Amino acid sequence: AITEIRRVAGEKCFVSGLSAVVTDTKALVEEQEGTYVAIAVALCCVVLMLTMDSFLLPLIFLCCIGVSILWNMGSNYLMGEISYITKAVAAVLQLAVTLDYSIFLWHSYKEQKSLCSDRDEAMAAAIGQTFSSIVGSSLTTVAGFVAICFMSFTLGRDLGIVMSKGVILGVLGTVTLLPCVIRMMNTLITKTSHKPLLPSVANISRLVVKHYKALCVLAVVLCIPAFYGYSNVNVYYDMRSCLPEDLLSVQANEKLSNDFDVSTNHLVLIDSDVSQKNVIDMTNEFKQVDGVQDVLSLDSLLGSNIPESILPPDGISLLKSDNYQMMLISSDAVNQQIDELNAILKKYDEGGMLIGEAPCTKDLISCTDRDFKVVSVISIAAIFVIIALVLKSFSLPILLVAMIELAIALNLCIPYFTGTTLPFVGPILISTIQLGATVDYAILMTTRYKQGRMAGKSKKEAVGEATAASAQSILVSGISFFASTFGVGLYSNIDIISSMCSLIARGALCSVAVVLFLLPSMLLLCEGSIVRTTVGMKKKA
Repeated sequence: AITEIRRVAGEKCFVSGLSAVVTDTKALVEEQEGTYVAIAVALCCVVLMLTMDSFLLPLIFLCCIGVSILWNMGSNYLMGEISYITKAVAAVLQLAVTLDYSIFLWHSYKEQKSLCSDRDEAMAAAIGQTFSSIVGSSLTTVAGFVAICFMSFTLGRDLGIVMSKGVILGVLGTVTLLPCVIRMMNTLITKTSHKPLLPSVANISRLVVKHYKALCVLAVVLCIPAFYGYSNVNVYYDMRSCLPEDLLSVQANEKLSNDFDVSTNHLVLIDSDVSQKNVIDMTNEFKQVDGVQDVLSLDSLLGSNIPESILPPDGISLLKSDNYQMMLISSDAVNQQIDELNAILKKYDEGGMLIGEAPCTKDLISCTDRDFKVVSVISIAAIFVIIALVLKSFSLPILLVAMIELAIALNLCIPYFTGTTLPFVGPILISTIQLGATVDYAILMTTRYKQGRMAGKSKKEAVGEATAASAQSILVSGISFFASTFGVGLYSNIDIISSMCSLIARGALCSVAVVLFLLPSMLLLCEGSIVRTTVGMKKKA
């Protein structure tokens, strides 16, 4: 309808309002989504070519993940419809959160080749080993996306379902399609092999073991600014604020505000039985509210001396039906104004409704406050249970979740200290996506540490070897995660997409830093509690 109105009205007419904003946003997103995927693939490919040991291997990874993405996007047909925001970012997010499964399979295959005489036997062993390890990792990622489904703001449910499905299909692609392609292309992979350009990470383990007490103090000190900024980050709820200024709907809203001093229109629905006198009294009270420019209704136009019966039925039906009559309020909307208008409305009609962008925004504020608490509790609880079952421990899940929550807080405190305002869904989505997607790094590190301690090694030796053994996989995965989302964040001029991708990219680096430096230090510090609360460790300690 908006497109047709613009076609009929011509270039000199402007259409404002939420429908126009949605129309322009959808068109812009659909225009750019192919570029998002291309940027993510290109940057990810460059990083993998530099950090992996073959130039062909990244192309194989990305092609196999691409098939899993097609499975996911194609199966969205069964959902009937998905949000255009979900459609735009789902491929990039699926690439980012499932890429490390391919990296884990390759590293496992390389290890098994040195232990097995036959390459097929080595791949079979690698598939079994990788599947058991990535099931735990993928479950935490799925748990994070499932938690988003509990948002009352339904973009969360939409994104959560699509991405949960994408992670599961990504795991299936990794253990079915990828091994076949690697075996088929084994000769070409060998011919294109090279020494990884990633610098040596051996010094990280020595640094952590030697200075673990200082790093523990650093972790505690960082909590103060991190969680303060995290709790006070500024957000906005006006979707128009996240759009480029050259969009037609944004131009229309600017002209409405600058030329007529009106930033929005509210619709008021009241019972059709409310008397003409009460409607006129209500209209006069509405006009007294600060910021209200004009109030239009059938009764305010007719006044008290002109009966409705003289008007043609078609004219009356524009503003009045058998059940409701409608009023239009032009204003420069503010939250306090909405409260005052609602109070006046309820005085004359308890069942009356105030509708429009501004009332919607005010409702968003209250429902997203609730969403943030619910989603955080569900994601933390679900991931805690998964880690507890995987590691057979009570203390380790507390420690791992606490470390990733610190990384999330470090990520979200940066906008606070730089004065950046985020779209309202940013903190909610990032708090769960970063937790679910990067807690895998902590699980990998902790599993290696636990295996070392169970084998009878000292705590420093176990932590040092765990850090050295897992550092390369964590760095490659984290940098690839960063690359696949950072470029989209820079390119997109739709702030809700740009902010989300930028936060995810920075969150990956924050999680890598916390897991490589602070988590091993805390493992050493909390050794006693870990041994007492972890199944099988007490006897070996």
